[in-house]
Amino acid sequence: MPDSLKVIIAGGGVAGLTMAIMLEKFDIDYVILEAYSKIAPPVGASVGLFPNGLRILDQLGCFDEIKRKYNLQQRGNTCHRDKRGKLLAALPDEAGQYEVRHGYPLLFFERTGLLEILYETVRHKDRVLVNKRVASVDMTDHGVVVHTADGASYPGTFLLGADGVHSAVRSVMTSLAADLEPGYFSGNEADEVACHYICDFGIAQNVPGWTEGDTNMVQGDGRAAGVVSGPDHMVYWFFTEKLPQTRYGADIPRFSAADEAAFTKRHANFRVTENVTFGDVIKARKTSTLTPLHEIVHKKWFFRRIIALGDSVHKPNPVGGQGANGAMESCAELLNALLDLRARRGGHLDGLTTPELVAAFRQTQHRRHERAHMIVDAAHEVQFIMAHENPLVSYLAMAVVLPNAGNELMLTKLGDIFSGGSSIRHLPMPNRRREVPFNDELPAQPATTAASRAVLGLLIGSMGLVALSTYATLRLPAAQLGAWGPAQQPLLLGWFGTTSLNAYFNRLVSAVSLPILDSSPMPRMQLLTYLSTLISPLLVYTVEGYRLGNQGTPLALPILMTAGIPLFGFARVAPLHAIFTALCTHKFPTGRAIPAEVASSLIPALTLSYLVPAVMSMTPTANVGAWQSWVGLSVLAPPMFSLATYAMAAAKRWWSRRPMTQQEKLDAEYDRYKQLDLASLKTAYTFAFAIQAAAHISTMIYCYTQPGVSIYDTFFAVPNPLRSDWGLTSLSAAAATYFKYNLQTGVVASVVSNLYSIWNMRSIGYITTGEALSTAAKVALGQVLVGPGATWTALWRWRENKLTTLGAWANERREKAALALESTKQNGHANGHVNGNAIKAKA
Repeated sequence: MPDSLKVIIAGGGVAGLTMAIMLEKFDIDYVILEAYSKIAPPVGASVGLFPNGLRILDQLGCFDEIKRKYNLQQRGNTCHRDKRGKLLAALPDEAGQYEVRHGYPLLFFERTGLLEILYETVRHKDRVLVNKRVASVDMTDHGVVVHTADGASYPGTFLLGADGVHSAVRSVMTSLAADLEPGYFSGNEADEVACHYICDFGIAQNVPGWTEGDTNMVQGDGRAAGVVSGPDHMVYWFFTEKLPQTRYGADIPRFSAADEAAFTKRHANFRVTENVTFGDVIKARKTSTLTPLHEIVHKKWFFRRIIALGDSVHKPNPVGGQGANGAMESCAELLNALLDLRARRGGHLDGLTTPELVAAFRQTQHRRHERAHMIVDAAHEVQFIMAHENPLVSYLAMAVVLPNAGNELMLTKLGDIFSGGSSIRHLPMPNRRREVPFNDELPAQPATTAASRAVLGLLIGSMGLVALSTYATLRLPAAQLGAWGPAQQPLLLGWFGTTSLNAYFNRLVSAVSLPILDSSPMPRMQLLTYLSTLISPLLVYTVEGYRLGNQGTPLALPILMTAGIPLFGFARVAPLHAIFTALCTHKFPTGRAIPAEVASSLIPALTLSYLVPAVMSMTPTANVGAWQSWVGLSVLAPPMFSLATYAMAAAKRWWSRRPMTQQEKLDAEYDRYKQLDLASLKTAYTFAFAIQAAAHISTMIYCYTQPGVSIYDTFFAVPNPLRSDWGLTSLSAAAATYFKYNLQTGVVASVVSNLYSIWNMRSIGYITTGEALSTAAKVALGQVLVGPGATWTALWRWRENKLTTLGAWANERREKAALALESTKQNGHANGHVNGNAIKAKA
């Protein structure tokens, strides 16, 4: 039996029809009051459907038909261009990549087409009424009565305003609140609606010179354009121009056909590509219009028994393409709130009180308000950059970062918006396989933005303090360095001639030679631990530098960090890299991949460029010149590892190079999803772990069992950094103290960074709180059992595994949930038949 609840929906657009289909799924009564004479009028607008919106439509059974009718047969490039139409960066097959990543493509087509499919999906078409403009509303403790301009009245439980940015329902709602509860709204909400840009949008067909399947996002001075391929040789465009000053509320302009004609003439020579102008598009147009672009997220979306959703309360700039998708998300959250309420009331919605509805409306706004702000702000930011409001910022973003960051940045920028999308929690989720789960499919709910920012601030602050501490702890009497060992034998290395660089290099070699040739074994044990511990940062810095998701960030230049280790000390590089990692590291599992040839080069590069020099530098030999050379190579080993990895990977690419067809080049874009690097990466982590764990355990055993050797004195006994005079008796003691502080401080920074990486996995929902705490405890225990270096590589291997299995885990979970729901339905039908037969038998 249907509930007595009846929803009055004002507006038969995307939000209104979507809400109607949702209500029908749960047998909730409704009526749609559409102000115009047609549900799908040919107004000439396009609609962009993204994975977050398509996922909801899939739950409603509409996606397959939409994709069948409007999926592009030929997929081209998404091209970012400068104001001359020159290509800056291109992303091949953006729609197809979104489908692999998020389970759904990106579709552009006429808004009328979407409305037609939604209307056809509605079962009770008799409940969809046209020519019904809302005029006034009477509100009681038990319901609402909506009066339309034609004199008709429609009673219901509550009114939903889905009637666009010029919402009659919102107007009525604020007027009622002013009479019934003065101060509930600000009183000047209409004047809070801003207009920064005006926009000409429309549809063209068979544009001369247009590349089928392409999308072109074109920047300019105070203007910008997005021109998108559609089915049947259609081209959809929006062309924006910044107003001389921002307009608000009633001051926002409206435009006539003559205004549009002047606009298109003014911008006719604007280059959409190097071969196509905006004028060429206009000549092939079917329909177009000029309109202001409203931007707003209202503070309050409801009053008593009235709620507004969609553009009436959260209206973004269309450059982000999220208008219709966001409206569907809001509808889903309203339905979720109603169904949660029904569950709390024992399975019915009869006789809802105003406080109960207000609680449901508050839940709806709470779940959507911050995200709506994020979407509006993100679209405004894109428009700001594309229109060169700040030319320097736009140049850096579009001409420097974008071309060098790789495709992952472009895919992640929008993907971050998709992943937070709402869904209908009370309907099964079709199992469209995807690499990136939506937030509500993750093992844990992502942390709040405030919590994430607070922890990030703590990390940056603590790393800043760690870095500052090195100015008190890393003390070496540089003027006394330059000879070989405590005996101060001459250094024979002249690799950099007679330059100051050679003198500096010789001082580094001299510092390393002191613990190697010390009469006590403790400095050698400490240096051995230092050298083995460095394997982890070298490996991790290099791997992170090649991650697809880290391109275009400081992490993408690992040689700066590896070269910094001998030049400035591990203690100073580690906190800096920790900050860069926290600020810049990739979020999605899809940004995890590194080129397969790089992954397979890690072990040979590490062995030849780092391990061999390190071992030989610690091995005494009568040939002092050769020994000094090995120590010199060990000093240069960190940057040599980066160079060796690059050279080996480049050689492998050169060896396997061959001409590729366009299709093969496109197919190669999908290599990032095939985990081609994973086996080599895991082997490299295992290799590094084994070496570091063995070095740590053997060193600890030696220090514990050797007479006169103390673990504390070897690794932890250091002078007070706050004292200016440490009273060290020899150059060897100064070098030993330097390496102790260098290792201690670097390890502290690395361990804190390790713990932050665990928090980061928890904050984005990839692991549960319990797993985060368990992993953090293992990291702490690992410092003692296998050492900080081995613990770090083990943590990174664990992290690699989590990132590569997350998508498959979510896919399997969805499949199990769908099977469980189907089983529940079948059991329910079976029980219904049994009960029905029992009743018949009793009768």
